[in-house]
Amino acid sequence: MENMDKNEFRFLLKQGEGLKLEFKENFDSKSLGKEIVAFANTEGGRIFIGVDDQCKIKGIQITNKLKSEIQDLAKNCDPSVNIKLETMNNVLIINVDEGIDKPYRCSAGFFLRQGSNSQKLSTDEIREFFNNEGKILF
Repeated sequence: MENMDKNEFRFLLKQGEGLKLEFKENFDSKSLGKEIVAFANTEGGRIFIGVDDQCKIKGIQITNKLKSEIQDLAKNCDPSVNIKLETMNNVLIINVDEGIDKPYRCSAGFFLRQGSNSQKLSTDEIREFFNNEGKILF
C-alpha cells in the first residue's frame, strides 16, 4: 500500500469502517492483534488508531515506544504479519497487507474480516479456510 495523502485520509474517514478499514480510539494490544490477523487472512486493510466509531478524529500520542509495540505485536503473530505504519493528524495508521502465508493467528486465535467486523474462526472454519487456501492440514 502506498502512503496516504490528506484527501484519501478524509475520504476514508467519511466512508467509515468496512471490510478494509477499522477505527480504534485507543491502542489496545489484544484487540489490535485480532484486527491485524483478520486483515492478513482476508484482503488486507488499514487500522486507524485515534479515531472513534463515529469517524471522529480523537488523536493519540504517537511515540516510538507505541510504534515498536505495534511492530512487535505483528511480529509475534504466527506467522509474523508484515505491516507499515504512517501518521496523519495525530492518527496512527497501520497498513496490513493481505498475507501470503495464510492462515495467520494471534494469541487470541484465528480471525477473518467479515464486513466491518473481525470474526473468530471455529475449528471447522479453520479447516475449511485451509481447504479453500489449498493448504493441507495433517
